[in-house]
Amino acid sequence: MYRNYGMLCLWQAKCFANRNVLSGGTIVKKSVVTLLLCGAMVLAMAGIMVTGLVSSANIVSADDKEASGLEGKRIGVCLVYKGDEWCAAVADEFEKQAKDLGVDVNIQDGNLDAETQTKQIENYIAQEYDLIAVDPANADGLVPVLQKATDAGIPIVFFDNNADYEDIVSYVTWDSYETGQIIGKYLHDKIKDEKDGKANVAVLTMSSPVSIQKRIEGVKDALEDLDINYVSEQDYEGNREKASNIITNIKEDIDYVVAGQDNGGFGAMSALQALGNDTTEVYSMGGYGAEAFDTLAADDTNYKGTVVVSPSELVSSTYQVISDYFDGKDVEPLVNIKLNLCTKDNVSEYQSEE
Repeated sequence: MYRNYGMLCLWQAKCFANRNVLSGGTIVKKSVVTLLLCGAMVLAMAGIMVTGLVSSANIVSADDKEASGLEGKRIGVCLVYKGDEWCAAVADEFEKQAKDLGVDVNIQDGNLDAETQTKQIENYIAQEYDLIAVDPANADGLVPVLQKATDAGIPIVFFDNNADYEDIVSYVTWDSYETGQIIGKYLHDKIKDEKDGKANVAVLTMSSPVSIQKRIEGVKDALEDLDINYVSEQDYEGNREKASNIITNIKEDIDYVVAGQDNGGFGAMSALQALGNDTTEVYSMGGYGAEAFDTLAADDTNYKGTVVVSPSELVSSTYQVISDYFDGKDVEPLVNIKLNLCTKDNVSEYQSEE
């Protein structure tokens, strides 16, 4: 969870350029031109280069919904797993933003199961939804039903995770490998400075979805030049209890636990605290919400950081892609949102945004 506020000034200039400023029925052209020229000079001096990224600052607002392609559209949303706090927050954002945008949205929980998601997508097809947004449970399990949707003329957008299927409008996500790199680089400096470049690391991973594996790969690559002993790397299946059991059963000393997402992180934390361990540090990826932020703010003895991915920004960027598609605009095939590491030092910034 994902913040492209750095593009705000560009968005404001764009919005201003697209509006006719009226005064007594006359378009005030000189003021518009002057302001736009000033804006262009500022951007040039700042050395800003605009690429094909979709900024969250460009999301379709409630005021713009009548002019967008979203009003009255029926959109089916397949979540990957609502049992995860972050995924539940994503579902809430889809609902909340749909009301503001005039979208009829139907959100279903895939429960980490491709067969469940297949049935959901088949229902969307049968009910002739205008578009289906999917967070796939695995890379290949949905391919046949996605082809059915395409054959039925229903466009598809992936968000969060993707699948081995290319006939989509766009994939809205964040860079999973970069997620791991953020944690890995942070730990690299800590291990080098505090542990003389040597550490025992336990990894909590998941075989599904594939994004978790990319996150772990990013962590390991960032640490590859250090002397790291991976004491364990096991699949906790997104389950806190399983994560807790894995950590409990590790006999070696552990300096750091790295978890693919927050359920793994909190499962590790509970195991360590039950063992009376107040030295092992736990880091997770994709954390968001009161539980993660409050734990960091309290300076927990074990849970020390998470890469924040904003559900609000992920969903707003997804709706923007959908709106642009129905408006006939060019849509980028891949949209990545911004990531940040949240620790006790900066958690107050995120608590104020909840």
